[in-house]
Amino acid sequence: MKERVITEKKVPAIEKADKIFDFLYNKEKANQATISKELNIPKATTHRLLSVLTELNYLNFEDHLYSLGEKFSIFSNKNDKYTLIKNIAHPYLEELSLKFKETFKLSVLDDNVIRCIAKIVSGDLIKVSVNENSIYPLHAGAASKILICQLSESRLNKLLPPILPKYTENTITDREELKKELFKININKLSFDNMEHSEEIKAVAVPILTETNKIIAAISCPCFSDDLTQEKTNFLISEMKKSSSEISKRLKYFK
Repeated sequence: MKERVITEKKVPAIEKADKIFDFLYNKEKANQATISKELNIPKATTHRLLSVLTELNYLNFEDHLYSLGEKFSIFSNKNDKYTLIKNIAHPYLEELSLKFKETFKLSVLDDNVIRCIAKIVSGDLIKVSVNENSIYPLHAGAASKILICQLSESRLNKLLPPILPKYTENTITDREELKKELFKININKLSFDNMEHSEEIKAVAVPILTETNKIIAAISCPCFSDDLTQEKTNFLISEMKKSSSEISKRLKYFK
């Protein structure tokens, strides 16, 4: 009876990449020449591997030094269902906050509540302050409305009472009126809070979308009403849409 011998097949590129990961885990940072020399990998091969691994976010490249990239952080925290989007969105929220000197937050529909999962608070003395992990009503607020605008009518009817709680004079309290607004929000992929949840606070929100245009999160900017001019609103919308689009693109690499 003949025995079948299974020959172990090796993939040189993967083995070299594994060596690079181990080396950078212990070294933390290193340039291309050091990696090539210490691991005895030809310079041309090292260059190709580092370029591909950086493009795929396995490595970071800054100041001519390589280090382990954000994919390792994401993989190590995979049990936190919001870690991925928080890690990707965070630098964009920071950039927006620095540009506009306003507070920006990232929110999701978490089961049956709207939850803020990340925020960057403006460094200005006069600012709108929000707390990470705080929850908000489903029907009042720019982020809230954009996060429920794609829900089915049956789901909305289960979540929302016929008469909605009133927070300010501008709160929409009629469920059917809210559904009409949600329809428009879903078409435009843009939502506003006209002092509906808090007096003197207005907000703008845009969605973060999957490839199939499903809304999975929202970026919003709450501002004091006197500060939110039409010119500023238009600029906010333009820059927030750019950021949300970039976040959506980057999410595709982490399926």
